[in-house]
Amino acid sequence: MSPPRHPHSILIRAQPMRAEQDATRLDVAARLASEGERVMLAWGGLLPRAPLPDGVTLWPLPPAWERADAAGLILDADGRPVDHAWKKRRAAALLGLFAGMSPRIVILDAAAPGFRFELEPLTEIARRRLPAPDIIDRF
Repeated sequence: MSPPRHPHSILIRAQPMRAEQDATRLDVAARLASEGERVMLAWGGLLPRAPLPDGVTLWPLPPAWERADAAGLILDADGRPVDHAWKKRRAAALLGLFAGMSPRIVILDAAAPGFRFELEPLTEIARRRLPAPDIIDRF
């Protein structure tokens, strides 16, 4: 087996749906990095405006967000409702990142509903790995 391309010990899949949710996710990554962990932050929202914490690598996924007046409706970067093709691209981007990693821990931001299309395949693949990473499904 070849060595991982991304030698991070923790993968955080973060999905802020609105800009005000960015800080919580960045704080989790910063706290782990301050403990000496190498953190890969698979970021599913619009790119954060805040600076990235030291020790954290940001890996942008195809962005998703929601408008305040359309809670629960997943929109793409252009403000259109996501379709099946977008979901396939998004899941492929996350799984491709994971394929190049051997993290000890995978943390899933399960606060945003509607992302089973990428979370279920990720957790299934992660559980089959030897050794399997610990999976934490909420912050």
